[in-house]
Formats: sequence, structure tokens, C-alpha cells
Amino acid sequence: MELLERIANYLLDHELTLATAESCTAGLIISELARVPGSGQSIDCGLGVYSPQSKNRYLGVSYDTIERYGLTSEAVACEMAAGALNNNDANVALANTGIAGPNPGDDDTPIGTICFAWAFRHADHHYHFCETRRFNGNRNEVRLAAAHYALERLPHYHRLCRDHPSATDEADQRSRRAIQQAIGVQLKARSRIDPQHEVARRRDFLCDLMCRSGQTTLVLGISGGIDSTVAGRLAQLAVEQARERGVAATFIAMRLPYGEQRDAEDADKALAFIQPDEVLDVNIQGASDAMLEELEAGGLTFTGLGQRDFVLGNIKARQRMIAQYAVAGTRGGLVIGTDQAAEALTGFFTKYGDGACDAAPLTGLTKRQVRELGGFLGAPRELIEKAPTADLESLAPLKTDEEALGVSYDQIDDFLEGSPVDARSYEILLATYRKTQHKRELPIMPD
Repeated sequence: MELLERIANYLLDHELTLATAESCTAGLIISELARVPGSGQSIDCGLGVYSPQSKNRYLGVSYDTIERYGLTSEAVACEMAAGALNNNDANVALANTGIAGPNPGDDDTPIGTICFAWAFRHADHHYHFCETRRFNGNRNEVRLAAAHYALERLPHYHRLCRDHPSATDEADQRSRRAIQQAIGVQLKARSRIDPQHEVARRRDFLCDLMCRSGQTTLVLGISGGIDSTVAGRLAQLAVEQARERGVAATFIAMRLPYGEQRDAEDADKALAFIQPDEVLDVNIQGASDAMLEELEAGGLTFTGLGQRDFVLGNIKARQRMIAQYAVAGTRGGLVIGTDQAAEALTGFFTKYGDGACDAAPLTGLTKRQVRELGGFLGAPRELIEKAPTADLESLAPLKTDEEALGVSYDQIDDFLEGSPVDARSYEILLATYRKTQHKRELPIMPD
């Protein structure tokens, strides 16, 4: 009890709030600490995560990490701690994973082997530390010893990151990698894919969705970029598969230009490749301009032409989605979105505009992986290699995404796939991801 009281007092004295991610101890760390009266002031939450699926679902632990290092590994423990720290209001997280017994691990890891990780949020930095220890005794003796050890080492590592920040450079780098990995997993990104498998999986997803929902039409706006080209071809393949199952399915591709589209030839090439059942051509300029004019007539003013153009760009994106939902509502259909992991990471989409849809078949793919799917499907090479552009700014026509984001898609994709990125790109992407969190969530509600 003396240890528990000492740790509880340490947490209070240093204004630390604890979250745990426990595998082999299954909540015992929190349970033991909670024996101390008043310790609840320093406890945020405790997660018991045994299965690989729960580690991935709740903490963002990568299946790639589990496959490469095994469940009983410091790499997994570190990602567990990062997930616990990032997903909660705590400023310290403890994690463990190991073999308490009565049998060794599947890879012959000895009974009593426990991998620990401690993560801290301090002075705008994250610090991670990890250890592996082996404990003697029966199953419950090992679990209790592991829980007490995790708590006992907490002050030691907290003092390291508080008093000697220069000594934690390696831990800080490990933390960056863990945060990067956790974000990638949260966005369902993978370091590598099999294009043939992904095409079949995502086609089947759309086909099954139609069959389950009873909605037999898919609707998608085709811009001439690789994302809508790949999503459009997947949609056409899905409705053809549904028809083989006896479902009268249809894919409607929509051309939605604002006035005269500067890269209209690319959209035409995309449609020729996709071969949709139907094509609707709807010019959104009149509706978009009319909305802006009515806003100004109603008293809305702008700080300058740049802000006015930005607002009009978002109106364009939302007007396109209004048109697609009008078609879907008329034809009993589902609207397909084109967002993928790179856009999800950066929040590079208009909320309730191109970010609104019923199904997002490209979810989890990096930009280069979307291009891989395009290559496998046989999309025109010029569309696969085309520089992506949202083309929403009238004052900067065909402005590339990379210019707008301030970072290249190669760096974005490396971040998502768990590869090293330079410090500048890392900071830009992490800040952008946090700033745009509201775009990836349901409407904010009161507690």
C-alpha cells in the first residue's frame, strides 16, 4: 500500500492525470491505484485491451507493428501508450503487453515477460520510454508485480522528461514515430497494399452496400483527377457486379463544372475510361454565383477579394454535392465520395461539400496507392500522373493541392505509411491534422 500511496501523491503533487492501456494486467494498474482514497482525482481512464483488434480499434496500434514485432514487444507497448495519451485528456499514460501465464507465448516468449511503455505530455512535447522485464510467480502474481512495477517507474521517467529534456531526444523521436503511426491507423492507412486485392475489396464493398440498402444507383461527380477516376471505375464495376446478382443497378457520373472547366479534356478522358451507365452534365456557376450575390445582398461583407473567393470556393464544393444528392434522391441512389487518407490527414476537403457522401470507397488509401489502383485498372497515364488540384479558387485557377497545403503528397504519404518525414513536414502535418479534427467528426454535441 505504501507504493500506491506514494504514486498517488506524486501524481497529485505534479498535477498528472493518468490513462492506462493494459493487456496482460487487464485493468489492474488502475484498480490498484484506485485503492488509495482521493486517487480518483489523478485518474482519467483505464483500458483493458487484450486482442489485436482492440489494440488497433481503441489505441491505433498498427497491425503491421503487431505482425513485425509480435504482441509481446516494446514496439506494441509504445504504440499502446501513444494511443492512450492521444485519445484521452491525460498527460501520462502507462501501457503493457506480455505473457502472464500459464502458458508461454505462441512464439515461445517465456512466461512472465512483460513489455512496458510510459508516455508523457510535457511542455508541448511527447516523451516515450519503454522496458522489458520478466517476473516470477503464477499468473496473478506476475500480473500484480507488473502493475506495481509500471507505477513504481512512473516518477523516474517523469523526472527524466521534466528535468533533463536533452536526455530524451531518442524518446522524443520514438514518440513522434508512435504518434505518426497512431494517426495512420486511425485513418486506416497501410504501409503497403495489393492493388488487385484492394480493387476487388472496394468494388465488393460498393456492390454489397447497394444490395443491403436497397439503393440501386451510385452517383459520383467526375472532375478529371485520379481520385474521382478510380472511384468512378470502382462504382461502374460495382453496379455491373450487382447486375450479375440480379439487381437493376446503375452508375450515374456527373460533370459539374463551374462555367468552363480549364481541364475539361481530363474529365472527358476519365469518363471514356470509366464508361459509366449515364452521364449528367450540370453547370453549377449560376447557382453558386446566385448564392454569393444573395449573401452580399443580405449584408455579408468580406475582408478582401481573397476571402470572397475562398467563400465562393466552398459554395462551389457544396453546390456540387447538392446536385449529386438531388440526383441520388430522385433515382434511389447513394452518393460516392472520393476522399482518401491523404485528404483526411490534412482536412483538405470542404465540410458538407466534397467531404459529404454516403460511401467513401477510397478510405485508407494514400495518394500514391490511389495511383497504384489507377494503374492496375488501366486508367490513362496522364490522369495518374496529373498534379492534383481542387480548382475551387477563381483567383488562382488550377492551383495545386501541394501548393495550397505547403507540403508534398510524397511527404503526406510517407507520414501515413509510417516512413520517415522531415521535421518541417511532420510539424505541418501534425498541426494541420489537429486543427482540422472537427472535419472528421460528427457535429459537436454538449457533454
